[in-house]
Amino acid sequence: MEIIKKLYGGIDITWKRLIIAAVAIGVLVGGIMLIPAGDNTSLKDIGTAFEWWVFFGTVIVANSKSPVDSAAKAFVFFLISQPLIYLVQVPFGDLGWGLFGYYRNWILWTLATIPMGAIGHFVKRGDAISGVILSGMTLMLAIHFSSYASSAIDHFPDHLVSAILCAVFIAVSILGIAKTKWSKLIAWGVAVLSVIVFTALVIIRGSDKKFTPMIGSNEYDLGLNSTSKIVSTTNLEADSIREVDGNYYIDVSMDQNAEGRIIINTDGVDTTYIITFDEERKSAKVEKE
Repeated sequence: MEIIKKLYGGIDITWKRLIIAAVAIGVLVGGIMLIPAGDNTSLKDIGTAFEWWVFFGTVIVANSKSPVDSAAKAFVFFLISQPLIYLVQVPFGDLGWGLFGYYRNWILWTLATIPMGAIGHFVKRGDAISGVILSGMTLMLAIHFSSYASSAIDHFPDHLVSAILCAVFIAVSILGIAKTKWSKLIAWGVAVLSVIVFTALVIIRGSDKKFTPMIGSNEYDLGLNSTSKIVSTTNLEADSIREVDGNYYIDVSMDQNAEGRIIINTDGVDTTYIITFDEERKSAKVEKE
């Protein structure tokens, strides 16, 4: 418990330490995202989901000296670490600089750390108000836990480690921050209730069955060019064809158990492709009809 207490309030997070940590974490995560064997596993979740970043943010605000200090440090940490994750991948990925298209959502979250960090500073109070603020943080972790746990059950052991980490981060945050009876009751109550509710929703909606591959023309020999357009789709969603550094890509969303069809017109000729989920490779299987 002493280690946990020190983690949430006993660390002197100077600007120098914060910047070094942000650079180191950004570069490390960027390197992790380049490991092919980590696809569809817990290893790469740190580069696409929130659980680790909620943990980092909670530690920063719990060790801040004021609301301004908390907001500024949370903002700078995300402002440095997140772009670095993509920058490290640029020389090695097929998308090149196009990878930064995925950074748009993180820009919004980075800006959101300013008000979130300022409010989060008061989590240090340890009272009922602290419990309410802490509940917002654990709520995000509970949502991720439910999704990861469901995915791990369906495709064991995919994302099992991430599910465990979410549960650990929830427990550690509450044990390290909540001090009074009311703060503990509120934080634990919201966390447990959220896990139950969101797990039920995931099971009911089957959201973990959703398959969202990025279909590359070169990888799947689709023969796309600047004239290519999506004519129609069946059992899948695909908005448009995008070009990045001379390569063409289609972002698809479909149910893993479905067989999707997409008709593409290239140079005046319609071609139908059948897209299915490759269970063994856990990737898209594309065949010309």
